[in-house]
Amino acid sequence: MTNPSRLPAGSGARQVRAERILDITTDLLMAHGYRRVTIDDVAGRAGVGKGTVYLHWKTREALFWAVLQREALRLFDHLLDSLAKESQTALPHRLMRTIFVEITHRPLVKALLLSDPLVLGNLAGDETVRSAQQELAENADYMLLLSEQGALRPDLTPEAAGYILVNVIRGFLTAGELGQDEGLSLEQRADLLSDVLRRSLEADTPLSGKALAALNTQVIAMFAEMADSHREQLQRSY
Repeated sequence: MTNPSRLPAGSGARQVRAERILDITTDLLMAHGYRRVTIDDVAGRAGVGKGTVYLHWKTREALFWAVLQREALRLFDHLLDSLAKESQTALPHRLMRTIFVEITHRPLVKALLLSDPLVLGNLAGDETVRSAQQELAENADYMLLLSEQGALRPDLTPEAAGYILVNVIRGFLTAGELGQDEGLSLEQRADLLSDVLRRSLEADTPLSGKALAALNTQVIAMFAEMADSHREQLQRSY
């Protein structure tokens, strides 16, 4: 008799099981944080054996990282949809506004960006996690694209622009965590972030339609590559 836990790799049933395990792990991480969630907890809530979880992910850290990857992938997919609908989204004040709103709705991505030790635990110092943080808020490639297309203020280097961007967006995210949002709605805070970045980063002269279209195409390609990389890694566990 075939062991029901030994579903064929890549099968629909195995993928459904993996997604259910990730859903449950997501809920547990958000409720209790890294240190208080065990594989036993996940398996019990999922109604599977502990060994079944390990068929998909060899370690607890690998499972938790898969949860973060899936959340980041969903963010990237949302960004790609937004970029496809409106080329202006490629500009920093529009792109970071979109990211800010989405991150606020995705607590695990927010924890990833802010290196929250309560949620990430040992993963906070992991090099793979650090790379994901750079993708979200410190992407040097994005800054170079902006500079090449003339979107940045002429007195700013890509490095200086990146420094401003990452610290501004983290400041806005941290203010909400500390209860320092002064009673402003999410939309109001997002608009303020957008205005600060437009004034501090972007050239006074608007990009030509041709330059904006080129920037949008390049930014789409950048995020598509990131999304494909995370999607490929996740599929290996399915």
